[in-house]
Amino acid sequence: MTQSPPLDSARVDELSKLFGNKEILLEIYDEFLQECPIRIQAIREGLAQRQANLVDSGAHAIKGSSANLGAQGILKMASHLEGLARANELNDAGQFLDLLELEIERLRAHLKDVGLS
Repeated sequence: MTQSPPLDSARVDELSKLFGNKEILLEIYDEFLQECPIRIQAIREGLAQRQANLVDSGAHAIKGSSANLGAQGILKMASHLEGLARANELNDAGQFLDLLELEIERLRAHLKDVGLS
């Protein structure tokens, strides 16, 4: 099974046209990647404290930003975590948090490979 690219190329093209230059787009992706650890920590604390609202809040923030940026894998994992939190089903959420972190690292590596970081 082939893994989908971490970014939706059509969305990246839209953002490139919207912002007009690579540097601004790079700053936006960089800001997102800098914010992710804060959100991940909130999710982790929510899981440790069994507080679904903390998991939901962190996952929702990552979901929204990743959707805007075309980060497909991150969007998928954050959406799943958000759904688990809203259903108050946190038992398996830790494994999806691990997958979310892997997707974030995959995006970071991809941006470096394509020269956006």
